[in-house]
Amino acid sequence: MNEIVTLAVPAVRTLTADVIRLLKTEIGDQGTVAALDNHVLISFNQPDFELRMGNILQQIYRVVEQHFPVRNEHVNIIMRDTNSTYENVFKIWKSA
Repeated sequence: MNEIVTLAVPAVRTLTADVIRLLKTEIGDQGTVAALDNHVLISFNQPDFELRMGNILQQIYRVVEQHFPVRNEHVNIIMRDTNSTYENVFKIWKSA
């Protein structure tokens, strides 16, 4: 009799996935947060993007540094407006 044995493989948690979960709660209804390859994709409406991008980016840096002070990989962030007119790419470097 052949028995099929399946082993439970724990889900691989990456820093990018953890940052996405954190930013979804932090950003809330102000924008959307999703994964794009190994990047964190954040989309905001165009007025928020144009007027508040600098403040939002500072908030993201602060939250990531606060919750993940020791990082073994870089966090790659793409910020876009919902119309995909504007796009900026940032990197939060891994810890030294």
